[in-house]
Amino acid sequence: MKKIGILLLYTLIVSIALLSQTASPKWEDQIIYFVMIDRFANGDTTNDDLGYGEFGSDNAHYNGGDFAGLIEKLDYIKGLGVTAIWITPPVANQWWNPWVNYGGYHGYWARDFKKVDEHFGDLQLYKKFVEEAHKRGLYVIQDIVVNHVGDYFKFIDGEFLLNSESVPTSAPEQAPFSFNKYPEDMDKNIYHWTPDISDFADPHQKLNYQMSGLDDLNTENPVVIEALKDAYNFWIKEVGVDGFRIDTVIYVPHEFWKEFLSGSNGIYETARNIGKNDFITFGEAWVRSDPFNDTGEQAIKNYFEDGMNAMLDFPLNIEIRRVFKEGKATANLRYRLEKREEYEHPERLVTFVDNHDMERFLKGAGLASLKQALAFLFTLPGIPTIYYGTEQGFFETRAAMFKEGYASDGVDHYDTTFELYEFIKELTELRKAYPVFRYGKVTVLKDNPNGPGIFAFKISDSKTTAFVMLNTADERRIITNLETGLEPGTVIEPIYTYSILKKKYTVGEGGKLNITMNPRSFYVAVATPKRKSYKTSSLEIYPELKDGQKITGNIVLKGRAVGATSLKIIFDNRLDSSVSVDVVDGEWSYNWDISKFDPGIHTVVFKVYGSKRTDYIYSKDYRVVIDIPEVLLIEMTDPEGDDRGPFGRYLYPTDITFKRQMDLLGVRLKQLGGSLALTLKIKDLTTSWSPQNGFDHVTFQIYIDDPSKKGAKVLPYLNAEMPEGTDWDYFIFANGWSIVAYSSEDSGPQSFGTPIAPTPQVKTNKMTNEITLIISGDLLGRPDSYKGFKFYITTWDFDGIEAKYRDLYPQPKAYHFGGGTKTDPYIMDDIFFVIQ
Repeated sequence: MKKIGILLLYTLIVSIALLSQTASPKWEDQIIYFVMIDRFANGDTTNDDLGYGEFGSDNAHYNGGDFAGLIEKLDYIKGLGVTAIWITPPVANQWWNPWVNYGGYHGYWARDFKKVDEHFGDLQLYKKFVEEAHKRGLYVIQDIVVNHVGDYFKFIDGEFLLNSESVPTSAPEQAPFSFNKYPEDMDKNIYHWTPDISDFADPHQKLNYQMSGLDDLNTENPVVIEALKDAYNFWIKEVGVDGFRIDTVIYVPHEFWKEFLSGSNGIYETARNIGKNDFITFGEAWVRSDPFNDTGEQAIKNYFEDGMNAMLDFPLNIEIRRVFKEGKATANLRYRLEKREEYEHPERLVTFVDNHDMERFLKGAGLASLKQALAFLFTLPGIPTIYYGTEQGFFETRAAMFKEGYASDGVDHYDTTFELYEFIKELTELRKAYPVFRYGKVTVLKDNPNGPGIFAFKISDSKTTAFVMLNTADERRIITNLETGLEPGTVIEPIYTYSILKKKYTVGEGGKLNITMNPRSFYVAVATPKRKSYKTSSLEIYPELKDGQKITGNIVLKGRAVGATSLKIIFDNRLDSSVSVDVVDGEWSYNWDISKFDPGIHTVVFKVYGSKRTDYIYSKDYRVVIDIPEVLLIEMTDPEGDDRGPFGRYLYPTDITFKRQMDLLGVRLKQLGGSLALTLKIKDLTTSWSPQNGFDHVTFQIYIDDPSKKGAKVLPYLNAEMPEGTDWDYFIFANGWSIVAYSSEDSGPQSFGTPIAPTPQVKTNKMTNEITLIISGDLLGRPDSYKGFKFYITTWDFDGIEAKYRDLYPQPKAYHFGGGTKTDPYIMDDIFFVIQ
């Protein structure tokens, strides 16, 4: 009896320990690491190649990652400071789809929702992975799909075609999803029996048609609903996962989610039955919000109402990329953060910089920009997510961490001393140490309305007031008149900095603060109870300038300055290009030439000096609007129907979403002050995939030759060169999801060059099939004149998931061009002109 009692006590202790390890966490405190199983670690090479031609080292095939490898690398993940692991779907998939020459290594093409894919291991190994993760205090989130299975059939012009060469089967193996024959299985209504979506703006197509060929499940059918509940309850009960990330939620009716999550025998009920009372469910609603628009936020709110208790924050992700990667106005972030504050629980938004369906942040951005984006992410409420490989500086979206896999360059990538690994580890420690970054209320204090530069916000709770200040520009900028809301004399103390001195500051008169920010720097500080004396001055400044004043031509800035000997005029917080002006008998003036300024809102600040340089004050910030008449520089047409490549034989990919998007019909170039407005007219402007920039299935390569500079001849990745007698100094890469720019420095056949900013703003006109890019003079070095500049513009298409140009084959495929080979020029149409 004594032994039995000891055994029972031991069992009870173990049970309590396991419950404490697997019970639901407070998700607002967690930091997620997102892993693509196939690309992370290969712990068992015996399950790599199962003999169907599905295995390889390129991006289309299984590479070998598995649960055994994940278990081996758990300490690497834990060491980063994250607290949860989100894995791509581990379920048995369609291994190879000959219709698109691509494999289901990613997990989103289900063959059996209740079986582990054979390349990853088996159910027991998955259980072991979850147990080992829980032992280390790491929660596990499984990615799930309910919208579709793999690509096993399609309808073309009403004709049903079965994917008979699909590997390893031509149908799902699990009932009722196995009933996919048409017309014999039609009455079971397991599928919608529809063609591909051709218009993502059509609500009926969005909810009922196939997405990219994937067989669309009839989620209105009670049989399907119950089968999906059963499938995903299985992983909760059998494996003990702690949450679900839910794929493609916007393609499934709202009524389904309410039943699937909260209905009888739904996900939440099953989770509660095993003690997981806060089982996280966050959906992927890839919705965008245009600048100063909250369409995306409104769409996301609907899924909270459906019962999801978290959501991926795509509107913020898109804005982060615009501001930190593309160099757009930091004022965009002000609007986005203010909209986030309208959520009931912004701390339940899952935030991220990179993911598996978009090009990496570092593809077109520098390391400092990525660090700024990550620091911003980790100092905001939400659940930060790190996509595997970001901590190792990956450029390729789905590169393998292990040396035998895709784009690994024959090297393992688990270096815990790597700069970004250590940087992210520091950010996780900062976030854990200061709850204010997880739960605080955000107040934006400063932004730049016309491009990269200053962004500052305050975040506070009942115990802590913190300040986050960034400069996204490649030059020094100054923050003036930052209204801290603190008592004068309050000392703020830095807790994390990058590229700037870790210096304490004392709040001045009126609770205001002035700080000089180095290029691409950030400064994170907290208010302390300490008080110090602060500087006051008798200087006064009275410029003849009004807030909101409209300026249409060169003007004289003038005014009075009491007690002053000189002053500096600082435009747009640009400290290094400020203008010095003498003050004579209390009067001053400056002839302001606005020809090199871009149209729009600009900031003017006056720094006034007394008899000693240590005696100075800043004026208030003045915001003015520059409105410059446009000047037409170029207008020309290009023949219709010449979008056939340099040899006249290229063919478009066969997917129905491809039209004639790459046929350039004309170009128009205007100058507005220091900036250029480049308008491109194309045959078909489409938005099939809801691109954030308003056009898809075409990428414009815009090469600009400054006659005063020596640039590059080779066009990166296009197997082509510039026209005879020209080279390029600046390259703008523009597609529906990304606008980035490069200088020719370090460019080559396999290198775009050195990323530069700010990248152009984009506007589309679907009525005229025109795309306009507003190119800031800052991007082109603000030349005195654009005379003699040459432009060479080409069209092709870019695969965002593969993060590369679409390949060229002798015969076209669903997402590949035809009529050539991979070594031929990747140019569908082009146009060349010189500014006279």
